Amino acid sequence: MTTIKLIALDLDNTLLLPDKTLSHRNKCILQTLHHHHIKIVLTTGRPLPNTKPILDQLNFTEKDDYVILFNGGLIKNLSNNNILLNKYFSIKHIQHILLILKSLSLPIDLVTQNHVYSIKEYGQSAYSQLISRSLPYSQINLSVLNTHTNFQFNKFVVCATSEQLSHLEKILSNSPLTNNQFNFVRSRRTLLEFIPKNVNKALALNALLEHLSLTPNNLMAFGDEENDIEMIKLARIGVAMGNAIPKVKAVADFQTLDNVHDGVSEFLESYFRNITLNQHKKAPE
Repeated sequence: MTTIKLIALDLDNTLLLPDKTLSHRNKCILQTLHHHHIKIVLTTGRPLPNTKPILDQLNFTEKDDYVILFNGGLIKNLSNNNILLNKYFSIKHIQHILLILKSLSLPIDLVTQNHVYSIKEYGQSAYSQLISRSLPYSQINLSVLNTHTNFQFNKFVVCATSEQLSHLEKILSNSPLTNNQFNFVRSRRTLLEFIPKNVNKALALNALLEHLSLTPNNLMAFGDEENDIEMIKLARIGVAMGNAIPKVKAVADFQTLDNVHDGVSEFLESYFRNITLNQHKKAPE
């Protein structure tokens, strides 16, 4: 059997409970596997401040411990904060999409590594309710942004109803200009995320695997949404959550329980039963 040496985990609606917390069971199995030299890589659309509370609980600080943020746009080392990969936008890159959003009366939020900026002229979105208080959120005028040529952000998002986002996706899919500038993907039914072209979780994982002298044959991945599809397909063992959308389940090798019932630990405890058989339900010392 192929040796799994790296486990990639989406956070929201995959590893985390619906209240965005890490269960004791999931924490224990991940710490146990990490103790046995299996790399655990959180692979999320979140920026670091929104991911750090989970990282702090897991306490992975070895020299080859990494986190993948912004749906693959940023790879960061957890022991020394060195950046392995960083893909970002400037405001000039999104002028075309700004016109489309304005015509549809849709809001837009720009997400940097440490801050979220809502463009005031486009209205207040519900995105501020989806992010934790650890990430500052403020409104800013587009005219101000246009004067800051060095302003960089790793992703931008549109938070709206599922129907509004489906309509926007249809428009964008028929626009060669936007297709050449960025990728867009749902991270939840009411959130459409935009990342630079040629950025996704699978490409970031490929870069990290190569850096660690591993291959996709050493990879296991868990996910539930559209932004997880590429990494599920890349992995030797791709696992869809019980609550995953049909597209994810269609490409996965296995399906586990939903995130409410600790589907991640349910699968890992079974797959790595030779490691977990004699482990108590507590983190290794």
